[in-house]
Amino acid sequence: MGRALLALDQTDSSVPRRFFLQPHVFLCPGKRHWVILDVNRDKYLCVDRRQFESLGPSLEGWEEPAGPGGCAAAAAQEDASALANDLLSLGILSEQASPTKDALRITYPLPIEAIDPDLPTLPRRSSWIHAAPFFASSARASRELRRQSFQLTVESVRARKSRNLGHAGPFGFERARSLVSVFDRLRLFYPRSYLCLFDSLALIHFLARFHVFPDWVFGVSADPFEAHCWVQAGSVVLNDTVERVSRFTPIMYV
Repeated sequence: MGRALLALDQTDSSVPRRFFLQPHVFLCPGKRHWVILDVNRDKYLCVDRRQFESLGPSLEGWEEPAGPGGCAAAAAQEDASALANDLLSLGILSEQASPTKDALRITYPLPIEAIDPDLPTLPRRSSWIHAAPFFASSARASRELRRQSFQLTVESVRARKSRNLGHAGPFGFERARSLVSVFDRLRLFYPRSYLCLFDSLALIHFLARFHVFPDWVFGVSADPFEAHCWVQAGSVVLNDTVERVSRFTPIMYV
């Protein structure tokens, strides 16, 4: 799941007193950069860490990152001014307090186990019984990614999950494992390249048809930049390996 990074213009201006993070924006720190996910624009931005943290004290809800990299005092104030104007113009920040949120990174645990692909799977007959919901879910994911904005896709997944979580009961890992094994078997017959965004969304839609609602997790690696997404329930990743997923820091989950 790779997206183009935006180069930020360095025009100078005065920094307003207070900034607020837009609700559709998510943050994640790296060693040398902060990564910004703008769901509205379906874009990732990488910002120099020293420059972003020089702006941090002006951000509502900001907490200075622990460990190496807290360099706000070392960055020139004019860099913060230029960055503030860029982020305001892109709709990342606002000078209005509502509707906004605190400028905090999310806290989401990386998985410690994955579904074992070598465990016994359901009989082939069971897979074909599930063929209709599989192909409907895959076609829906393909259509949404082709015709619908990323923001609307994320919002619809979040809204459906919110509507149903109260009636779904405890998450059944054994049932989820069986359904994922069916999805993986039928995926061989769906004519689309394997990509994390499509496959995770199609699996989310497929599981929802059986009232199973895991998390859709987005992660980034800042140095060098890379983005990925996967499906996770508790400490278990459902459609990837722990080794691969652990290379990323979660920036958003749905």
